[in-house]
Amino acid sequence: MLALADYRCALVLLEERHFRRAAHRLGVTQPALTARLRRIEDLLGARLFERGRGGVEPTAAGLAFVDGARRVLDTAEETADAVRGARDGLGQTLRIGMTQVAAYQVVGACLMRFRKQHPLARIRLFEGTTAGLEARLEQRQTDVAFLHPPLHSSDLSEKVLKVVPIGRFAPDGSDDRRLVRFPRDEAPVLMGAITRKEDHAPGTTESLAEADTILGAALLSEAGYGPFAAPVDFPHPIVRDAAATSRAHAYQSFETSIAWRTLDRRSIVRSFIEQSLSTVSTDGD
Repeated sequence: MLALADYRCALVLLEERHFRRAAHRLGVTQPALTARLRRIEDLLGARLFERGRGGVEPTAAGLAFVDGARRVLDTAEETADAVRGARDGLGQTLRIGMTQVAAYQVVGACLMRFRKQHPLARIRLFEGTTAGLEARLEQRQTDVAFLHPPLHSSDLSEKVLKVVPIGRFAPDGSDDRRLVRFPRDEAPVLMGAITRKEDHAPGTTESLAEADTILGAALLSEAGYGPFAAPVDFPHPIVRDAAATSRAHAYQSFETSIAWRTLDRRSIVRSFIEQSLSTVSTDGD
């Protein structure tokens, strides 16, 4: 029978790729960690890690074991958290991820509605990019997330909450084609819209600046690095003031959705999804 400490030692060893560093993190001696790993491998009948000159590397069996270990440890933490919450008269904890755009579009209203239905539920809120939030969902580090389609994991489900056009904005309303860019792996929807429209357009020149967020892109635009792309409802003075002169509907539509792990049937997750859908439906009436 494996213990939680067994799962934890394999996870830390994968992260550190080194016995001495992993042992230090776990607060045990290196021989003790080696003995524990040997016992785990004997119980499973499979080698989980291979030693090399630079440290250790997981085998295919090791990667599969660590993937399951993450789920076991997350479940154990959630269970302990629920017990502590019940002891203190509190509800379950819901971990929610959001992008910067989703935060101003829908998250606040959804949280308010959910709190009325579940006043004792505890919330942990994380901000990130769509790519990062999708990864957190897959790794069970977040329960639901407000992000932007399309998703790339077959293990996740989503419902679109809002659709707005992507516009092109500049402080002076200029038609400069040298737009501020976004990292493609972090903002694929925005970058996909920009490159499809701009890359082969006459007069296009390579961008001089890049930002991880729309707010950062707006700041670079104000500094003179060129126009930037954003949803037309983005709450920034440049967007509001330039709406009349900029090509606000130059790009494709921009969707915001709520996403979750398809197999996560916990009532608190399902309730939050339902409350969020109801909130957006009510606001749209």
